[in-house]
Amino acid sequence: MPRTKTSDVHLRLTPTEKEKLSSQAAKARLSMSQYLLALSEQKKIIVAEGIPELCTQLIRIGTNVNQIAMVANTYKTVSEKQIKIVNDNLIEVQNLLGKLLDTIKNTSDEIEV
Repeated sequence: MPRTKTSDVHLRLTPTEKEKLSSQAAKARLSMSQYLLALSEQKKIIVAEGIPELCTQLIRIGTNVNQIAMVANTYKTVSEKQIKIVNDNLIEVQNLLGKLLDTIKNTSDEIEV
């Protein structure tokens, strides 16, 4: 159920402060209201790039594993080419996950009160 927002909060900023806040909200892919609310709740804001590519790679791996399983069940053997394709995809996913984890670990958007 969506929240009904009925209260306003007014904030005075310099044009530079407003631009900086607006820029940070855009970078976080949030509206200014969402961004300020997240900051007020001391949430860590993380923008993770590469999620769509990671999902695509996982789908490809699943497809390849299913194809290999079908061949293995039918012919009782699997080609080295099929195994190499799966291994290459797994390496790509591992690299993407590593980048994602590095991004999360190296984010300094935390607020200490």
